[in-house]
Amino acid sequence: MLGRELSKELVLGAGEQIKQLLSPHDEHDRNLIKKGLILFRQGSIYNVNAIDHTVSARVQDVTSVQVEIDLDDFVMSTCTCPSESICRHRIATFLYVYASVDRVGTFVDLWKEEKPVDAILKQHVRKASSFFTEEKEYEDSSLASWIAFFEREYENWYEQVSSPHQIFQGLYHQYYSRLKQKAPKSPEMKQFFIVQSSVTVLLKMVQLLNETNPTEYMLQNIVYPYIDQLIDNTSAAIREMKRYALPFALDPLLVDSVERFRELLTTSKHFHFQQIQLYQLLWVELLRRDKFITIEREWLEERLTYEEEYKAELEIALMHMDFLQSRDEQVFAYLKELNSTALPLSFYWVEDILKKKNWKRLSSWLSFLMNNMASYMNSDLPFHEKRETANYLLQIMKQHADSTGNSQTYEKACRSMLPYSYAEYNEYLLNKEEYRTWIELQTLLGFSLDDFNSYVLKDIEKRDPGVLLPLYVKSVQEEIRMKTRENYKMAVRYLKRIKAQYKKMKREEVWENYIHQLSEEHKRLRAFKEELKKGKLIHD
Repeated sequence: MLGRELSKELVLGAGEQIKQLLSPHDEHDRNLIKKGLILFRQGSIYNVNAIDHTVSARVQDVTSVQVEIDLDDFVMSTCTCPSESICRHRIATFLYVYASVDRVGTFVDLWKEEKPVDAILKQHVRKASSFFTEEKEYEDSSLASWIAFFEREYENWYEQVSSPHQIFQGLYHQYYSRLKQKAPKSPEMKQFFIVQSSVTVLLKMVQLLNETNPTEYMLQNIVYPYIDQLIDNTSAAIREMKRYALPFALDPLLVDSVERFRELLTTSKHFHFQQIQLYQLLWVELLRRDKFITIEREWLEERLTYEEEYKAELEIALMHMDFLQSRDEQVFAYLKELNSTALPLSFYWVEDILKKKNWKRLSSWLSFLMNNMASYMNSDLPFHEKRETANYLLQIMKQHADSTGNSQTYEKACRSMLPYSYAEYNEYLLNKEEYRTWIELQTLLGFSLDDFNSYVLKDIEKRDPGVLLPLYVKSVQEEIRMKTRENYKMAVRYLKRIKAQYKKMKREEVWENYIHQLSEEHKRLRAFKEELKKGKLIHD
C-alpha cells in the first residue's frame, strides 16, 4: 500500500531488526506479535503517512494512539501508549507497512522459523533502479487497461486476506486505498481513475454479498457505511474533475464507461437502490451527451425484451435517459405504473432540477409528486421511512417556495403529508404567526399543553393575547375529568394563565363569569374547590 513511498529493502530491513529484538521462544514477545496481528487484521490502523524512512499512523485500540515507526532504526519508534518499549501498536503499524510489499503471513512464518526476512528478496528478484522508477502498470488512456489492472490488484490483495470477517474492511481500507495511490499523475485523469476505482470496489462488495448469506445486521452496520462512503467519494472526485477543463484524452474513457457503468444495474440485488443512485450520478455528471444516451437507450430497450431478474433496475435506467432528455411526461407515465413505494426514486431527478434552478420544470415535478404522495403515505412502509421521505421532499419544496415567493404549495404539502410532516408544518405556522391554525394542528394530533415548550407558549401569548385560551380551557376540562388532587392542581395552574390572558385583554368580566360557572358546574368536587381557594381563584 505504501509501495510508492517506501522501498521493499527498507521494509524488509525493519523486519530483520524486529527479528533481532523479539524472539518467538519468549512468551511475552509471542503475545506482542499476536496482539499486533489482531489489531492489523481488525483494520485498526488509519491516517498512515510515510516520509523518508518514518511512518506515522493512528491505531484504534481501547483508545486511539499515535504511532511513529522508524524503519532505519526500529528501537527509535514511538507510541503515545504507556509502554516505553516495543508495543502492540508499533507492531501493528509495521505489519500494515509490511503488507504493502508482501503477505503479512510470510513475515510471521519467517519470524517463527527464525529465517532471515531478507530471504524474500531472493524470491522476488528486482532491479535496484525499479525502487526509484515506477513500472508502467496500465495505459493512462485505456479503460480496459485500468480494469485489467484493478483485477490484478484484487487478485493480489485477495491472496493476502487473512480473515474473512474483515474482508469488507480490507476491500475499502487496503484494496481501495492501493488503487487510489496508483492513480495517474494528471489531476483530471487521477479523479476519473478514483471514480472508476470507487465503482469497482462497490461492485466487488456486492459480488461478495452474492456469494454469502449476509444478515441484516451485517448489511446495515458493516457493509452499508462503506457503500455510502464510496458514493460520496465518487461525487467528490467528480466535483474535483469539474474544476479543470477535461482533456480530449478522457473521451475514449468516457465512451467505454457507458458499457462499464451498466454493471451497476445487473450485478446484485444487494444495495440495488444505492447502485441505481450511483448510476444516476455518473450519467448526470459525466455522460450527459445525446450520443451516449442514444446508445444506452437502445441497449436498455433491447435488454428489457428478455430480462426478468433486473427488469425494474433497467426500467429505472430507461426513465433516467428520458429525464436527461427532458421527457418528463414519459417519466411520469412510467412512475405511475410502478408501485407507489418507488416514488423516492424520483428525488434524485428533482434535486438535479433544483441545482440548475429550473423553477418552471421543478414546479411540474413537485405537482406530480404531490398528486401521487397520498398513495405513498398510505402504503405499508415503516413510519420512519415515510417521515424521512416527507422531510426530504419538504426541504426541496421549501427551497422552491423561498426562490419563487410562493409558499402556498409548501403549506399545502405540509397539510397533505400529516402526521409525517408535523415538524415542518409546526415550524412554518409559528414562523408565519398563524397561531389559530397552529392550535388546530396541535388539537388534531392530540397534543396537550404539557407537550409544548413554555417559552413558545409565552411568546405566542405575548404576540397574540387570547389565542391560546381554547387550548387552556380544553386542558382544564381534561385535568378536572381525571379527578385526582394533582390534576386539580394542574387545572388551577392553567386557570391562572387564563385569568392573566383575560386581564391582558382587559376582559376581566368574561373571566369572572367563566370561573363562576366552572365552580358551580363542579361544586360537588370538594378537593377541586379547595384547590381553587388555595389558588385564590374563588372566595367563600
